[in-house]
Amino acid sequence: MRWFKPGIRNSISALLGSEVRKNSPEALEPVRKAMLAALGEDGALINPQLTRRLNYLADAHALWFARSEMMSVLSQLHGEAKAVDTVQNLSPVFRGLVPNSLIESCRLRR
Repeated sequence: MRWFKPGIRNSISALLGSEVRKNSPEALEPVRKAMLAALGEDGALINPQLTRRLNYLADAHALWFARSEMMSVLSQLHGEAKAVDTVQNLSPVFRGLVPNSLIESCRLRR
């Protein structure tokens, strides 16, 4: 007989941080709204699958890595320079949801 039952409360990830709270729907909603606003109606028409994915992705890392597909759509619409600027302006919305190393790595090196 076990004294302690394994579960999410006893897992190592629960002990290390608030991974569950970080990926809660309330925490991800501002990111979703910002990404969908940046994509716009024209982007949604070009790539409706991306719009659907942005609405249903369940964690911050998945949303972070969806930016590359978003960059492709925005490049078709507005050109690469404007797309890079738009996608980089989304980085502050991800603070606290993804590691700072990911956010810092996407900055332009000048």
